[in-house]
Amino acid sequence: MKKNILEINHIDFSYGKKKVLDNINFSIEEGTFSVLLGLNGAGKSTIFSLITRLQNLVVGEISINNFPIKDYSNALKDIGIVFQEPTLDLDLTVKQNLYYYGSLKGLDFKQTLFSIEDEIKKLELENHLDTQVRNLNGGHRRRVEILRALINKPKLLLLDEPTVGLDLKSRFDILEYVRQLVLTKNISVLWITHLFDEIEEDDNVTLIKTGKIIESGIVKNIIAKHKKENLVETFNYLVR
Repeated sequence: MKKNILEINHIDFSYGKKKVLDNINFSIEEGTFSVLLGLNGAGKSTIFSLITRLQNLVVGEISINNFPIKDYSNALKDIGIVFQEPTLDLDLTVKQNLYYYGSLKGLDFKQTLFSIEDEIKKLELENHLDTQVRNLNGGHRRRVEILRALINKPKLLLLDEPTVGLDLKSRFDILEYVRQLVLTKNISVLWITHLFDEIEEDDNVTLIKTGKIIESGIVKNIIAKHKKENLVETFNYLVR
């Protein structure tokens, strides 16, 4: 039986007097591709911020690989993070961005490149290592951010709206690459999105609306439960 790599229990969160998360509960199993799906403003990025400790958790519990999030040195050591907003240094080359991040993880230049050597080729970045990031297109920049997140060989990869603003081919190339990480590296993935076409029927999905979980489970089972034709119809039915 697979264990849960991420557990979120009874989370509430407010910005001042405005409550944006209300009793959030969900988990993802080790070695699975899981999706947090909701419209803009639903609370997805706030959950992401709490998992990554960009926001302080006050009410509820989060654990990663059985470590409570408040034990952040252990809880966060085995995760990789891809933020929605770009976080690369545009004036550095791809290689320099990777080296800098690797140094924060205690790796020297050779160790950094060795840790991601195969992934550089799979992401087709071997000819861009000496390119200044500002000269890359959006799709290649996003690939570099994913590559950077893999340097410490994470057990859990968190991606917040990773394909927003990309063309269709770039979106699905990145999505397929991340799905392959689950299959070949046994990495657990939490893919946060508002895009329905990125979700497959065997994915584990958690649906969120205005700070509340409205459904969770395997996509095809949720669709069957509510007797709808597809996930879009099911979601629209649940948020009506």
